[in-house]
Amino acid sequence: MKIVIFEDEMHNAERLVQLLHQCDPVIEIVAVIGSVAEGMEWLEQDQPVDLMMMDIQLSDGNCFELFRHRKVSTPIIFTTAYDGFALQAFKVNSIDYLMKPIDSRDLRNALKKFGQFKPAGQHPIDFSRIAEEFLRRESTRFIGRLNNQLVYVKAKNIAWLQFTKGVTWATTFTNQRMPLDYSLDQIEKMLDKNLFFRINRQFIIHIDAIRKITTYYNSRLILQLSPGIETDVIISRERVSDFKNWLEGKNYFHG
Repeated sequence: MKIVIFEDEMHNAERLVQLLHQCDPVIEIVAVIGSVAEGMEWLEQDQPVDLMMMDIQLSDGNCFELFRHRKVSTPIIFTTAYDGFALQAFKVNSIDYLMKPIDSRDLRNALKKFGQFKPAGQHPIDFSRIAEEFLRRESTRFIGRLNNQLVYVKAKNIAWLQFTKGVTWATTFTNQRMPLDYSLDQIEKMLDKNLFFRINRQFIIHIDAIRKITTYYNSRLILQLSPGIETDVIISRERVSDFKNWLEGKNYFHG
């Protein structure tokens, strides 16, 4: 079986190659591709492969850019650190996905599913539906009111969100602050959990807003954010373990 791997982090690619050969020593890895641009060049060569292992986020963009320019009919197993937002779309299209870090048993099951899926190869796979779901979440926006005017902010521009005095406030990376017409619970469900984390009842933070993490008494952590904030931003003891897993890119669950 010939497989091409789309992965921009070399250590992840090397581990995936190792796991694949553990599953089936005769698997041939024909290429490891780290960017959308490199992927476009490879697809233009029209090399026949049986399966693609594709990370969603590549070094210069997301892999769905490939499907905008080129029709892809080869079965794909996606690998991703994203938590849940487009997984329903994957299921709808009968395509498997693996959450990072990849577990060898999950990989074996995915390859088994691929073996069962191959006879249905004559039926086209609608990758555009997955791309649409992904890009919809990428462009998520929230609205609010400021001085009798409607305002909006893109999720990707939010550094942190705070609920205080009955209002949810968003602070952007450019230090703009605006009230939003949503609860933190509502917003949390709409955000990419690979980038945002609910540290306590009052705060959701973007990973790129963290400047310093310091141990705090009673087994808690305190964060220094950018843009800065006057109040202490403390991770509750119950959330510390999940927070560390999130920093490492591992999946986490909470009630």
